[in-house]
Amino acid sequence: MGNETETGSPSPMFSSTWLTVFVVELAVISIINGFSILIVARNRQLRKPTTFPIIHLTITDFFVGTVAGPMSIYQIMTFGRGSGFGWGKFIVLLLENVFTACSLLHLALLSLERLHATLFPFRHCLMFKWVYFKAVVCVWVLAVILSSAAAMLFLISTQPDSKYIWASLIIAVLFTVIVSYVIIALNVKRKAPPYSSGAVSSERKLTVTILVVIFLSSLAFLPWFFDAVLEIGTRLRGLSDKAQFNIQESFNVLCYANSFVNPLVYTLRMKEFRRATRVCCSSANTAS
Repeated sequence: MGNETETGSPSPMFSSTWLTVFVVELAVISIINGFSILIVARNRQLRKPTTFPIIHLTITDFFVGTVAGPMSIYQIMTFGRGSGFGWGKFIVLLLENVFTACSLLHLALLSLERLHATLFPFRHCLMFKWVYFKAVVCVWVLAVILSSAAAMLFLISTQPDSKYIWASLIIAVLFTVIVSYVIIALNVKRKAPPYSSGAVSSERKLTVTILVVIFLSSLAFLPWFFDAVLEIGTRLRGLSDKAQFNIQESFNVLCYANSFVNPLVYTLRMKEFRRATRVCCSSANTAS
C-alpha cells in the first residue's frame, strides 16, 4: 500500500515526524506479537487446533511489524508509482503487501472457522490439524497472488489501479465476515447446542473474542478502504498535496494498528492467555 507523488517519484513529504511515528508503531507491533508468540511457544495448552488460525494471525502480524512496515518505509523513500518494473522493486512491494494481505485474509478465515464450529460442532471437534494447515496454505497462496498483482500494477501504471485489488479484497473479506456472523447469530438463537454447557460457554466466548478481533481490525482497515474507493471513483483533488499525503499516512498508521490490536484482545478475553502471560512475566521477574 505504497505512497507517492502524482509524478510517480518517491515522496519528498515523508518527514522525520512520520518516520518516527511509523518506527514507534512498528516496534510496538513487533514487541507485542513477538511476546505473544513466545507465550504460545512456552504453553502447550494454548496450541490447540481451534487456536491455530489465531496463532498464525499473530505470527503474520509479527512479520507485518518486522518486514512489511520497513519495506513500506523503504518504498516511500526510494521509488513511486509507475517507476518501471524491476525485480528489486517488485520484491520490496511483495514483502510490503503480502503480510498485510495475509493478515486481512485471516479475518475471513477466522469467521469461516467459527461458522463451521457453530454449524457442525461435532465434526469441528474431530477435524485434523492438516485441515487447518491446508486452510493457512490457501490463505498464503491467495495473499501472494494478490500482492504480486498489486505490485505489478503499482510499478507499471501511473494510475492508482492497484487500489482496485485492495478495495475488492476488503469488500470480499467484510462480506464473508458479515454473512458468517449473521448465520452464527441466527443459528445460536434458533437451536440449543447438543453438547455440554461448559463446551458451549467456551466456544461462545471464543466466537465472541474472534468477533471483537475482526470488528477492531475492520475498523482499522476501513479508513484506507474508503480512501481507496474515493480516489478510484471520484478523483477528488481539492486538497493540497501535503494535506493529501498526511491524510494518506494517517490511514496507513490506522491500517498497521490492526496488527497490535489482536494480542491485546486475547489478553483481555482469553483466560488461558492471561494466565500464561502472568506465568511468563513471573518467570522473567524471578530470573532477574
